[in-house]
Amino acid sequence: APGASAIGGASAADRVPAAPAAGVHEATGVLGRTTGGRAVEAKVAPESEQTALAAEPSAPPPPPPPSGLCAVAASQAAASSSSTGPGVIGGSSSISRERERVVSNLNGSFRDLPCAADSRRKRKYTPRNPYTHFDSHGHAAYPMMPTRNYEHPDMFEKYDHDTLFFIFYYQQGLYQQHLAAKELKKLSWRYHTKYLTWFQRHEEPRETGSSFERGAYVYFDHDSGWCQRIKGDFAFEYQYLEEDPAAAES
Repeated sequence: APGASAIGGASAADRVPAAPAAGVHEATGVLGRTTGGRAVEAKVAPESEQTALAAEPSAPPPPPPPSGLCAVAASQAAASSSSTGPGVIGGSSSISRERERVVSNLNGSFRDLPCAADSRRKRKYTPRNPYTHFDSHGHAAYPMMPTRNYEHPDMFEKYDHDTLFFIFYYQQGLYQQHLAAKELKKLSWRYHTKYLTWFQRHEEPRETGSSFERGAYVYFDHDSGWCQRIKGDFAFEYQYLEEDPAAAES
């Protein structure tokens, strides 16, 4: 009868469907139902497949939308990828242009890599525009060679501190540097070989040991200010104390 179940209720003609492909019934199983007096196939997966589908874990929830800097970076990446046009995956052309710019900058910086000599200050003075003025007789209007009096130790006793420091730092390797250092030692200045700076006690040391002394010191700042500064708490280690030039000569 119409509307009855196809299993046992429909006619024999309605219960016989078209011949299915070989193995369909074995693989899926067939249940019949009637719609308007006609049997219709309903393929149902076997129990093993249903168990496997039920055992499959559900898909993880989508990640939360980015916020803050991540949102800005994501929007910029989306804009760059969309601007590359179709056929470009992930904006590879934009990345390649950016990489080319970075490599070009790195090559430029490598060409201008500083050498070891750039870290050393040029001490000896060299005039930018050397010029010699001659008188009407063709002789130099001023002495071309320094007088020998400037190499006499008695002359250095008349110089002030600023002149002695200038000679020491800008006449390196010359006899004048030795005389300037000798005169600074007479004025109670001591040269620190680690910091390459002259120090003088501002007061008596607050702490004295076998290898150092700690206290307030005056030091000459020749790098940034060309002036004397005070360091309130400084430990002067004796291993960095330069020997007396007179002792070194003997």
